Amino acid sequence: MALVGNIRDFGLSDFLYLVDRGYKTGGLYLTHEQEMALLFFEKGKLVLASRKPEDQDADLLVRLGLMNQAQLDTARQALSATSNGATLTQVIIDQQIVERDLLQNGLMTHTEESVYGLFAWPEGEFRFEQNQRPPADSPTMPTPVSVENLIMEGVRRIDEWGRIKDRIASTDMIVKFVDQPGEKAKGVKLAPEEWRIFARINGKDSLAEIAQKTGLSDFDVCRIVYGFLTAGLVDVMKKPRPVAGVRGAQVAEPPRVKKSLVNRIINRIRGM
Repeated sequence: MALVGNIRDFGLSDFLYLVDRGYKTGGLYLTHEQEMALLFFEKGKLVLASRKPEDQDADLLVRLGLMNQAQLDTARQALSATSNGATLTQVIIDQQIVERDLLQNGLMTHTEESVYGLFAWPEGEFRFEQNQRPPADSPTMPTPVSVENLIMEGVRRIDEWGRIKDRIASTDMIVKFVDQPGEKAKGVKLAPEEWRIFARINGKDSLAEIAQKTGLSDFDVCRIVYGFLTAGLVDVMKKPRPVAGVRGAQVAEPPRVKKSLVNRIINRIRGM
């Protein structure tokens, strides 16, 4: 018999702790307005999490860059030839198509990001199907992960998102360099992950587009850009919308950032 309820009445973190402590195996289905999520657990540990139906398909492994299509086809053929109840993940590892650690790390990063966003849901219907497991050809993690760290990080992000959204209303906003970085920029030192975002700022791409191009999560991009804002290096603005009802209307573009300006800012930070 399925366990049903609403995370408004029974918090997501409480439910995850219950699954963890009870060594529960099953599938947790979550819905909130137009969003959905699906989490599978094996003895209380998380093996798969998705926010999109297509993320439950093995093609996710190709989209994440963990293997190419030919390797996936080989793994699928090997899986179909087995009759011992193996999973696609086991076949990939046994056939040495992808190293176990590479597969684990890639899927774990995707799984973590899928779960973190759920903590921001104020409410949502849930249904837990006891002893339900994902299909054998699903992109499950080789090693199930504990939910404790996911809960702590998810709760931390809720608090941090509150501060970030005071300055960054949505990931549709465009980020651009300021003409004069100001005193706060003195002493700023960028980590490699920050440099990846810094190099993508062009005054045209939205935060969501920067996340897509860098392969980082929306949260990490917004968190880092929030730091740039606080340091006085950048500013954010709403993305211009097309003018409705006017034939041939031009979409207003954000001002172009001169390459020399970007280079000056980069050199200035390096020299501090």
